[in-house]
Amino acid sequence: MNSITRRSFMTTFGWGMIAVHAIPARNTFAKDSGPAAVTPRLWIDPRFDTMPSRPWRKVHQDFHNSMHVPKIGGKFNADEWGDTLLAGNVDSIVVFAKDMHGYFYYPSQYGPVHPGLSFDLLGAQVDACRKRKIAVYAYYCVTWDHYMADKHHEWLVIKRDGSNYLPKKDQTPGWTALCMAHEPYLKLMDDHTREFVKKYELDGAWYDMAEPISHECFCTECQRQIKESGKDPKDAEAQRAHKNGLFLGFHRRMRDLVRATRPGCQVDFNDIGLACVGERAELLDNIDIEALPTGGWGYFYAPAQIRYQRNFGIPVYGMSGRFVSSWADFGGLKLPQQLDVELASIVANSARCDVGDQMPPTGRLDPAVYHVLGKSFGRIKQIEPFLDQAAPVTEAALMIPAIPFDRLRDEYLYGLTKLMIESRLQFDVVEPGQLWERYGLVVLPDEFRPDAKLVERLHAYIAAGGAVIVCHHAGLTAGTEQSWLDRYGMVYSGDSAFKPAYLVPKCRLTGDIPQYEYALYDGASQWKAQGSAVVLAQLGEPLFQRSAQHYTSHMHASFDHLTDYAVLARSGKVGLAGFPIGQSYYRKGYWIYRNAFEQLVRDVLPVRLVETNAPLSTEVTVTHQSARKDLRRPERYLVHVVNWSPVRKAPAHPEVHEDPVPLVDVRLRLNLPASKASARAIMAGTKLRVKRLSGGGLEVTVPRIPVHEVVALEI
Repeated sequence: MNSITRRSFMTTFGWGMIAVHAIPARNTFAKDSGPAAVTPRLWIDPRFDTMPSRPWRKVHQDFHNSMHVPKIGGKFNADEWGDTLLAGNVDSIVVFAKDMHGYFYYPSQYGPVHPGLSFDLLGAQVDACRKRKIAVYAYYCVTWDHYMADKHHEWLVIKRDGSNYLPKKDQTPGWTALCMAHEPYLKLMDDHTREFVKKYELDGAWYDMAEPISHECFCTECQRQIKESGKDPKDAEAQRAHKNGLFLGFHRRMRDLVRATRPGCQVDFNDIGLACVGERAELLDNIDIEALPTGGWGYFYAPAQIRYQRNFGIPVYGMSGRFVSSWADFGGLKLPQQLDVELASIVANSARCDVGDQMPPTGRLDPAVYHVLGKSFGRIKQIEPFLDQAAPVTEAALMIPAIPFDRLRDEYLYGLTKLMIESRLQFDVVEPGQLWERYGLVVLPDEFRPDAKLVERLHAYIAAGGAVIVCHHAGLTAGTEQSWLDRYGMVYSGDSAFKPAYLVPKCRLTGDIPQYEYALYDGASQWKAQGSAVVLAQLGEPLFQRSAQHYTSHMHASFDHLTDYAVLARSGKVGLAGFPIGQSYYRKGYWIYRNAFEQLVRDVLPVRLVETNAPLSTEVTVTHQSARKDLRRPERYLVHVVNWSPVRKAPAHPEVHEDPVPLVDVRLRLNLPASKASARAIMAGTKLRVKRLSGGGLEVTVPRIPVHEVVALEI
């Protein structure tokens, strides 16, 4: 191993470890259920070694003010403002050039400047940041602009029914939706951008709502452009393709303009969770994921998004917020303990931190907010040397379709993300066009149907030793009802007529619980298992489907009989869940779905990179830093253990994670090709004993983890 780094070894060759060291699972499994012989492939993206340096502790300081706010910045003091940021351990910030109401916060020649503002607020903020070496970005809102919408009705997005997004006269204003097809509108934004980028010493321009709203527009200009391309404006796919072109064109236009105006100035666009990042990756300096977990996005949006967005060689920012709910939640403030765990999860997934705040119209920052931020950001500051250039170490991929403007907010995506985290899989989220063959396991979600070209790649991957878990309709070829799993002995026979259907285990999925028929609340598909295919669970049916003609009791009819179909099956390195397991787990959280998924994982990927006795609520990730002599940094693997310790919640409010119960004696087993390593618990500042396992791999025990620990295994 002296002539080749472990990173290059892992990315090029991968390795296999025997299963003898696996920590016993929560369940006991029947002997006939596996495992299949699989050599895990592990992936470490070498681009992390050369990724541009970016701040780790950013604040997105919203500042939208309507005409009904009479005075702006009446209590603003530049030194107090800047010192408050320093007290909050803030090292970068987004401040406002133009808000969603259309008002500017500096003396723009184009205007309108907010009528309640009497001085150059943006300029004072930029100067205060420069004096304190805080990176500063200027916010500019694009398609949401109330002032512009009132002045230029010809630039409004027109819906398919002929209406626009302006509110009714008795409604509170919301989206205004300006159309990006209008060249005069684009030229005006050119002028705005050129003005503030030239005027101020900015680290970056930051664009919000820089996408065509609703991905359709029937304004005169859009219809003209689509017709000129030879397509029908009424065709939804033609509309989507046209809007994707406008979207990419605006990105390129602003990037070129900003770089020409101020070389070295970054250009950022708020990422609202859209697929096909590869199309625009060259146009991005950073990827900013808007995701307030308590503001409607939830706690599985960011993990799924980060695992997707981090694969393009660009620094990624994950987001939380100090708000109890969402943007403009004045008076809402989380405890530091809740921010601690939210930020820990972000950095554990190799993203940087961005916390949403909203400055009051007075211009005076709330000391309480930055007291809380200071505590949570202080924890991140402590471990930054262990975050820089730390690449995820992954063994599996969750594949999603590459559909322009797909918002990646599907229930199956969240459910499978949750399942894979709880199964301790180290995974990325990928699209079909990416090099997913480098992973040891690929998971195809509920409604993802591969096309013929992808099916051939999957067959070749399986033949070369790769493992695949197929969920529900992912076993069908796109555009058909034909299964591509026939050669593995799994034949599709349509969908069950019953919802719910029942899962009846044929192996010990449930530990010592006696035989039971488990409800599949979202239905199932029907699969015949033939030849080499092993049935792990059969499909059961109720007496009848509940309807106005046939019903009983409060809900559905009870189990009545078994069918000849499999609902869980394995054939060599291919596992099948014949029901929408991702969607169902997200909706119900039913433990049997998790056990079923883990059974498939154990069968097709018998040895995982990391195993632990930590509870299900814990998130465990692995990253890798290459050796750097200039930084006196040895090669090391880093294991993040994030202790999500929820408080019981009422149905109406979001999750609360503000009273963590410390984890004690957490064992971590890592199947790494390291003959010798030393270990430290970075947050605790203590050394850990490393146990070398006879068949390969390492084990450490962490005595106590209150919220977040980073175990550094130095080679």
